[in-house]
Amino acid sequence: MVIGSFPVGKIFIHGVKRISKPFGDLLIWMGKHHPFIRRYIIIPPAQLYNTFEVRSKLRMLRLKQPRRIPPLSTPVATRLGADMLSEAFVFGIGAGLIYYELSKTYTKTKKQNQEIEDQKRVLDECVDCISADVERNQREINWIKAALKNVEK
Repeated sequence: MVIGSFPVGKIFIHGVKRISKPFGDLLIWMGKHHPFIRRYIIIPPAQLYNTFEVRSKLRMLRLKQPRRIPPLSTPVATRLGADMLSEAFVFGIGAGLIYYELSKTYTKTKKQNQEIEDQKRVLDECVDCISADVERNQREINWIKAALKNVEK
């Protein structure tokens, strides 16, 4: 396992397992006491994972693919399914937090860009006013020069 050589990776994986453990235990308890949840929510992902895992291992070993892969026993499938669902739950929370942070950053950036655009608009209006004043002053200067030329003649 490549991530096993990195201490930060080990800490991260250990943290995820520690966080997802109580939720997994709850799912296992629900699987034991509620057959509907066990049969339709917990066991199918575990059986699907088992099928993909066995087929991929056989494919990597270049062995013949069996027509039917034997299903996992109920306790093993319950444990595996509960672990998978608990880690998916933690992953979902993490993805939700990332989405929240990204949307918050996007909103903040959008607000800053809007403020910059407003400042640009105000500055453009000021420049237009100054340009109008300069043109008016230039016309007055030209009028005064013309008046001085007429007076000198």
